[in-house]
Amino acid sequence: MKKSPTDHLARSRRNRFTAVRLNREVELRDDLQWVSKTLQEPSTRLVPLWRSRSLLERGDEGTLAIYLSPTELSETDRIQPPTLLGHDGKREYFAVSVTDSQKDAILEQYPAARFADLRRASIDMVAKHAGILAYAKALHYWQHRHAFCGVCGNPNLLRSAGHRMKCSNDECARESFPRIDPAIIVLVTHEDACLLGRNSKWPAKLFSTLAGFVEPGESLEDAVVREVFEEVQVHLENIRYVSSQPWPFPASAMCGFYAEAIDRSSGSSEEVEETRWFTVDTLSQAVINNEIRLSPPVSIAFRLLADWFRKNGGGDLEELVRQNRVVKFASSDS
Repeated sequence: MKKSPTDHLARSRRNRFTAVRLNREVELRDDLQWVSKTLQEPSTRLVPLWRSRSLLERGDEGTLAIYLSPTELSETDRIQPPTLLGHDGKREYFAVSVTDSQKDAILEQYPAARFADLRRASIDMVAKHAGILAYAKALHYWQHRHAFCGVCGNPNLLRSAGHRMKCSNDECARESFPRIDPAIIVLVTHEDACLLGRNSKWPAKLFSTLAGFVEPGESLEDAVVREVFEEVQVHLENIRYVSSQPWPFPASAMCGFYAEAIDRSSGSSEEVEETRWFTVDTLSQAVINNEIRLSPPVSIAFRLLADWFRKNGGGDLEELVRQNRVVKFASSDS
């Protein structure tokens, strides 16, 4: 069956970190006996996290996610109980936080691996495993940021296999659940050009789409209009939702849009110090001449731009960026 051109589910699944094809087994999270037994199964895999970093290894086919069997990590609850992620049809996955000493022991077992930041390393990782690690990282961040009750200040206790917090003070007994911050990200266009901006805190030459967090009482579309005007003083029309992406850096849900500007005027702000309008040709030349750098391909920012680039006759933007990086690195080594 041919997919509709507005099949947002299909579009979102092309974004990085969305390929988590796990049965999350919500109905089993409070079954303590089942969780305890499953944690001892030889087929179970543990996803180790040390200081929010994932265990990764570079291979000939890209970056590999390293999982542990239950026998490879003693005392899995040294920091907090393992968190159930789900079942992929073959095995269960649990996220575990590891101590410094556990980290050292793991690296002795896997000398070619390292605990690294997921954002960059996931560029050439199999989509399924990038999604699993992002899922684990997001829950790990929430757990560590909510170790204490926001009402009475007493320690929180993990429940529901890592998906629920309960205050240890029986008189309070407040429950809390994982939270994410909704954010909009938008590629603004006008006729044959798109608008990219440069944040004053970013590395030199880096340009990207515009983005911002959704405020209380706002719709996503209202947030698009407000953020774009606040950052670059551009008025919009014809706002169109495209796709979404979980973004565990540290805890956002990115909602991607296209929007048309009424003209090509633009300004700057405290956040966006420079804006530039690019056609397909001028963007190509800017990349080739190393005038600008773009967001990494794992981001929805790059996907929005790459899809616009392709639809307007520019071809494969990711390949263009990759080729020119290779050429520049080779030239610098000569």
